[in-house]
Amino acid sequence: MKRFIAPYLYLCLILGCSNPPDQKVEFDLKTIYQETPGEESILNLSEKYNLREIIKLESSDTSLVDYINKIVIDRKRDILFIKGGNTVFKFDMSGNFIEKLSKGKGGPDEFVNLTDIILLPDQERIWIYDSNKSRIFQFTYDFNLEISYPINYQLLGIERLKEGIIGTSGYMEILDNFSLYYFSGENFATGYKFSSKKLEFNPEKARYLHVLRHDFFSKSPEGYNFVNSFNDTIYNVNEKFYVTPKFHIDFGDKKILEDDLVGKGYSSIVEVFQHINSTEKSFNIGNIVEMENNLLYRFFNQGRSFVSVYDKSKKELKSGRKISFEYQNQKVTLDLDEEISFGSLDNSYAYMIIPAESSVLGEYQTLFQVKDGDNPIIFLFDEK
Repeated sequence: MKRFIAPYLYLCLILGCSNPPDQKVEFDLKTIYQETPGEESILNLSEKYNLREIIKLESSDTSLVDYINKIVIDRKRDILFIKGGNTVFKFDMSGNFIEKLSKGKGGPDEFVNLTDIILLPDQERIWIYDSNKSRIFQFTYDFNLEISYPINYQLLGIERLKEGIIGTSGYMEILDNFSLYYFSGENFATGYKFSSKKLEFNPEKARYLHVLRHDFFSKSPEGYNFVNSFNDTIYNVNEKFYVTPKFHIDFGDKKILEDDLVGKGYSSIVEVFQHINSTEKSFNIGNIVEMENNLLYRFFNQGRSFVSVYDKSKKELKSGRKISFEYQNQKVTLDLDEEISFGSLDNSYAYMIIPAESSVLGEYQTLFQVKDGDNPIIFLFDEK
């Protein structure tokens, strides 16, 4: 697999890099040449990753998770929190249900739009961000509300740095037309203040490219990765809010061009998806999992999901429409259903979510001892 390294100035012109001119930034932009895998192609995850744990969540009327958007774990205290559609669930690491917190009706101490969750394990606290109210609610691990803090910017995802908060609006216009925002500060007591914005985009996109996704940010060895739905570039965001392009996914003649997104008279994101899915073009990079040696990501082509793993040292790319892995000395092979997803926990650990439904697991329901209507299965893995 080829690698492309370009001069810093050229990259800034093409990709919108906007670090301070007096700040020396060194990086090695890798261009990954991504073809569309065949319908029967299989990506063997066991070649690069070790399956360390499997968590089968308790499935009862009170513990059923509508959809798993994000997972955060406190291993020291043996608990995990799950961001569902409108509810935050708390389980132990054995999958036993503990409690949950659901959205309210708009009261001053209630979140309405469950947009993101951030774990503060050193404080035994969890942040719940509500984009409807543009507020961060801080709860104890027992879901007792302590703080309701106004951010005053309608963001679609946030992450906490040591000395600030980063957030994204996707392509929604907040302050001019930028995708990344930085709020400096250390805690709620001293406050967070808007400080900087990065990654400018065409203002026309703000009228219809509103995608509430749950994987804008992911952990990386150098801070956080950032990606949005219609940008084939994965950016690194470090603790000082220096934003640099790190990986560029090159779909060749199947790349979405600017002409596909502007000047078409779109009125909604649905029309955009309908147009793109009617072509053979690939887009919507997400589910980024970067560890020391490998980069995993998912993308779509004609409404079908695909997954790839890029070996950073060998510069090798493997992709598939199906995934396989070893479990209890058996090889499991599954079609990559749209609801199978991946996410990062830290620099060395990640998770995979697989629905328990027979439409996804098929014959493997027996192997995993689940049935239709059960909660999704959580697989925790690291690199070999």
